[in-house]
Amino acid sequence: MKDPRDIKIKICGITSVYDARMVSSFPIHAIGLNFVKRSQRKIGIKTAREIIDKLPPLIETVLVFENEKISEVMYLSSMLAVTTIQLHGQETVSYCHDLKRFNKYVKVIKAFPTKDTSVTELNAYRKVCDGFLLDSYDRKGNLGGSGRPSDWHIASEIVSKAKVPIILAGGINPQNVGSALKRVQPYAIDVNSGVESRIGKKDKSMMEKLFEEIHAT
Repeated sequence: MKDPRDIKIKICGITSVYDARMVSSFPIHAIGLNFVKRSQRKIGIKTAREIIDKLPPLIETVLVFENEKISEVMYLSSMLAVTTIQLHGQETVSYCHDLKRFNKYVKVIKAFPTKDTSVTELNAYRKVCDGFLLDSYDRKGNLGGSGRPSDWHIASEIVSKAKVPIILAGGINPQNVGSALKRVQPYAIDVNSGVESRIGKKDKSMMEKLFEEIHAT
């Protein structure tokens, strides 16, 4: 098993400067700022800029979109000086290719529903994506932000066969993070609702417990 200290940690759905600074006091590697229109964690460009300005220099910012116009994605990433984009919709290979064509420095993370995904499907995106995220559906059939765990058996198979970084998401919390790391051994984990006291509000005690469990794994 990978050393837990080598696992990259992304905390997604940050909605305030306070939460950004709080989660950044832990050994995380990235935060996610949500621009998905349907999401209750969606923020505006003003809040996003305030958050980014207060981040420590070595923590990466990831902008999260779902079926957004390429022009809007490029506009927001340019205005916020962020080069990593996470896509949670039905974005095609050509869509991802166009993002790279407009800005060769953009890094693209494409999210897929774990239970409906195969290595063959990921391979179709390999040339236009820098990594993949495996997530779960909510009750309305939307990808991400559900609090429901992914199918770790399928995720483990994909991680063992894929030759690109795989980020595990979907219902990861302090109670199950150890099991997730042992069973799947992903490149990184993406945690959102699992460290929230309410939607959009990250909880320091839950962050502490998350890292206690990671280091005990």
